[in-house]
Amino acid sequence: MDKNVGIATTVGIAIIIGVIVFQINDSTYQVSTPEDYKKSMGTQSVAHVVYPDNPQILGPLQINKDKYLLGENIFVILKDIRPQDKGAIEFYTPNGVLYDTMGFDGNEKDFFKKYFKPQLLKGKNLCEKEDLVGEWTVMFKGYDMAKLHFQMTSDILPNQEHQFEDCEISYEVDIRKQIPIEPPQ
Repeated sequence: MDKNVGIATTVGIAIIIGVIVFQINDSTYQVSTPEDYKKSMGTQSVAHVVYPDNPQILGPLQINKDKYLLGENIFVILKDIRPQDKGAIEFYTPNGVLYDTMGFDGNEKDFFKKYFKPQLLKGKNLCEKEDLVGEWTVMFKGYDMAKLHFQMTSDILPNQEHQFEDCEISYEVDIRKQIPIEPPQ
């Protein structure tokens, strides 16, 4: 009798372990290549083509991921800014080119956010997608002791390939400044 109980217990534990392993394997975040993603359009065989959120934090500065595909937005948050804090955050390409700057002033508000999409820019001599691929650096202007890094992969987000064919002129638009619109006459 004790032998049967031991066998049943062992079989039960093996089944439970098998179910747990299956659940973990089934729910693990798996990134697929853009090519696999395109081939699977209309099916549920490929779930993710982008990397999951993995916040990179440096004091009040946060970037939502550590790895991006070309054509993907990079979300930047600057929070808990004190009134005396004023400056800028700089974004450098893998080749050390200053790509973008995000200014902040704690007297205006204590929370800033921005998103941008690395792209080919004629004005900055970034005309090949390889100029964008690699490890980017983010730091506070004038303070290079502490830096954040994120990786830009050579894979392109599906349906964004056209953005990396020609070197374009980019225009920056400040949505905080509103132009008054006169009423129609």
